[in-house]
Amino acid sequence: MLDAGHGGDDWGAHGPKGLKEKTAALEIARAVGAKLEAAGFEAAYTREDDTFIPLWDRASAANAKGSDLFLSLHLNAARAKSARGSEVFFLSLGKGDDDEVVAVENAGAGSAPGSPDSVVASILDDLAQKAFLKDSEQLAVTIQGQLNRLAGIKERGVKQAPFVVLRGAAMPAVLVEVAFISNPKEEAKLKDPAFRAKVAEAITLGVRRYFAATNGAVRRRQVGGPD
Repeated sequence: MLDAGHGGDDWGAHGPKGLKEKTAALEIARAVGAKLEAAGFEAAYTREDDTFIPLWDRASAANAKGSDLFLSLHLNAARAKSARGSEVFFLSLGKGDDDEVVAVENAGAGSAPGSPDSVVASILDDLAQKAFLKDSEQLAVTIQGQLNRLAGIKERGVKQAPFVVLRGAAMPAVLVEVAFISNPKEEAKLKDPAFRAKVAEAITLGVRRYFAATNGAVRRRQVGGPD
């Protein structure tokens, strides 16, 4: 399941020349989907147009689809325009490694739907992803390594953070901050289909390396149910 960040009235971050994160994320998701399909995977999308999907609904869509992996695609931003490179996150059930990024990406998420203050709902969300934390970390490492090697992006490293969009996903799940849209040079690259194709190839190779490392096993299982 490919999740293009933001959408609709939620633009996300934007570059100095006006490129919107929601637009770039969708283009990258399409490019990744095409590469995955060419490699023999089935790609599905949380959104395929300029629509806002509530954060809590994105992992739910992956669960309903029976997806084996969940990849949420975003662009980073920083006050320093020189900041550059990629970061891949997997879920932290506690404090994260980058509070500023978490605040931006979790903005407007609110509480779990249907149970605003439900402790039970929170526990179930945590259990769903806790079962896959090691797999998610391994996936994050393989994708980060390929982004660094193939796309020519400076490596900033794998991190953990309490992203709402990853909670409740009953499969390995990562959030990829592909590049810094706030960096003029990286914003220009993000507008280039050739660069997006390199990013898509890197992510696809990361997915393939992950499955190779796990002997091709399907990692998804029902949390609390039979394997």
